[in-house]
Amino acid sequence: MNMVETLINQSQNVMELMKQLKKVASKKGSKRAELIEKFTANHHSFNVYTYASEEARQSKEVDTLKLKLDEFSSQFDAARYEDDGEVNVEQVHVLYKEVLVAYNDMVIALGYDKHVIDIEKF
Repeated sequence: MNMVETLINQSQNVMELMKQLKKVASKKGSKRAELIEKFTANHHSFNVYTYASEEARQSKEVDTLKLKLDEFSSQFDAARYEDDGEVNVEQVHVLYKEVLVAYNDMVIALGYDKHVIDIEKF
């Protein structure tokens, strides 16, 4: 497996965790905190992999996805440090779709069209 494939696989992990996190965004407590932790770790790994591939480093689509993931992640900052921290659920839903669009743009740009996500069903 090459580094771009590794990056794609890791981005799929991040998308799946993001989907789970969106579902519990309005809930408070340890389950949400645990998901935030998993999402954050996988998001970090994705960012690391973007530097391991020359193709990824030069891709504006990768940069856009990183930016959108950072925006999505920042919505959970209050909940990262307090189990009952407030999350702007409406903004999470808006950014969720934006992240999926950016993800699809990235996989297409990197030649992995078969990994495109159906945004309406995901």
